[in-house]
This record gives sequence, structure tokens and C-alpha cells, in this order.
Amino acid sequence: MFDSTRQQAMEEINALLMSSIGRYENILTMYETINNDTGDKSPSTLDSRGTKILQLQEEANLADHDLIAIIKEIDPAASTHLAAYSLIKQRQNLMQQILVHNRSLLSSINNIKSLLAHEIKEMQGGRAALKGYRQSTSSQNGGILNNSH
Repeated sequence: MFDSTRQQAMEEINALLMSSIGRYENILTMYETINNDTGDKSPSTLDSRGTKILQLQEEANLADHDLIAIIKEIDPAASTHLAAYSLIKQRQNLMQQILVHNRSLLSSINNIKSLLAHEIKEMQGGRAALKGYRQSTSSQNGGILNNSH
């Protein structure tokens, strides 16, 4: 009876691992699409892709929550055996690849933010200079016009 319960738990773990792996593969595909796409990088496209990644991550998180709960229920000898299990290793490999893509994308985003902040600062400085120039020019013109009449 104990073996059938353990066997059932292992089958459930296999199913959850396969589900988790599928979700992480989808996340990795989205990251690869973003990194390799030289076409449409409009804000709306990037936003929709980011939303999709967040949705996939949430789904993976829920599946992983169930997986962890089942692993905690089985005996320690079985959970030790799982560490060497190929599906666990495949899942870990996918998660590592996602982490690399995530860090790369975060670095790119931070570079873009820095560039935009610099451009905004320059535009504000230029706007302030133009505003000051307009005020001095209009007062000079007004003074000239008033003096001539």
C-alpha cells in the first residue's frame, strides 16, 4: 500500500514536472524572441510580450507550488532520489537559461532608461534656454516697439 501511494506521488510529480518544463520552455521562447527580434520593438509589442512572460511565470509559479507541496509529502529518501532525476535537471537548466536572458534584458532596459533620462534632461535644458531666449527677445522687441511709437 505504501508503495502504491509513493508510485502515485511519483506519477503526479512527473506530470507536474512536465507541465512546469513546458511553461519554462514557453518563457524561454518568449525571451529568445525578444532578444533575437530585429523587427517590431514598439512599446506596445514589448509590453504585450512582457505581459505574456509575466502570465507564463505566474502559471509556472502555481505549478511549482503544487510540485513542491507533493515533494514535501513524500519520504526523504524519495525526495533525495529526485535531485538526480533528469526532469528536475532539465527544469533547472531551463530556469538557468531564463535567468541569463532575464539579466541580459534587464541590462538592456536599464541602458535604455539611462539614455532616455539623459535625453529628457537635455531636452529640458534646451527648453529652458529657449524659454529664456524668448522672454528676453520679446521684452527687447516690445521695448523697441514702444519706444518707436
